[in-house]
Amino acid sequence: MNYSIRFIELTLAIDTEDFEKHLDRAYQRAEKKGYSMYPVNFGHVDESLIEKGIGIAYHDDCKRKKIKLIVYCPSLVINDDLDELWEPTPGNTTKLTGKLDKIIVKYFQSDYGLGDFDLARVDFATDINIGSREKVSEYIRTLHNIGYVKCFAPMKYGNNDGETKDLCFGLNGISNGVNFRIHALKHEKRLLRVEIRLVKKATIQAYSSNETDTAEQIRALAEGSEHILMDSFQHIIPPGDYYKKDRATKLVIERVSDMKLRRRMLRLLTLVKEKKSIHLAIKALNYRRCNDILASFAEIDVSPVTISKRRDAKKLDSLYGYLG
Repeated sequence: MNYSIRFIELTLAIDTEDFEKHLDRAYQRAEKKGYSMYPVNFGHVDESLIEKGIGIAYHDDCKRKKIKLIVYCPSLVINDDLDELWEPTPGNTTKLTGKLDKIIVKYFQSDYGLGDFDLARVDFATDINIGSREKVSEYIRTLHNIGYVKCFAPMKYGNNDGETKDLCFGLNGISNGVNFRIHALKHEKRLLRVEIRLVKKATIQAYSSNETDTAEQIRALAEGSEHILMDSFQHIIPPGDYYKKDRATKLVIERVSDMKLRRRMLRLLTLVKEKKSIHLAIKALNYRRCNDILASFAEIDVSPVTISKRRDAKKLDSLYGYLG
């Protein structure tokens, strides 16, 4: 499987005079070469680098002016537009940071380079081939039963593309700077995309081995893509196959001989369903060794998260079985 960086946001905070200078240059260049440049509610957008996989935003709606580079498709930057999730090899990562630096230097006429920008957001992704559109829908609806997880709260769903409740299961980190998404890919009905978004500079720096140079941060993050994705995935998604509650209860009774452990596991199954949250269920169980109970579910290959009675599926294989 390919674990990859799929989105990068770079931010440059500058004074008003320099901001106006580069904004004027952008409009002049757009007029001369026919690029799309236009005002928006937060400032201005320059689409001159869209074909290279980069968007540019001039933010003048705050005291400190900012220019943001949105690398929405790193594979386009390295001329690998056949694969949206580029392979983060050392060679490709060096190519990406080198290309970004050259593009930035050229765009800003040597006033700035990649090292002058800070990483403000980095998204990682991998795709899971579930096999059918129907199973994709069943997984997403079942994952919603996870609810709150320690340090993560359910996202608010709107009408954004790919982020409606039928298409996406998402949790936003509570102050930890990490957001988690599993959503259906509209153009490939069999796939679930797993995404982790790092949205705080401190979190980005921590995951990049405390590197301070922007190119080195990108290198460290690309190298650690699989670890970064799985770190949150394992924290949020319990291992084990998914069943309806009655079947899960029967399997716990059949496979767990320890009476006390079995009783606690059965109680947790009931609480997860009642509380609609793993975290709240664990709190309600009021048992200091809850990690042992979760580990016991993993040992018998049964998830404490169950399939709703209203759903068609009777069993869904553990998502861990799809991850290579």
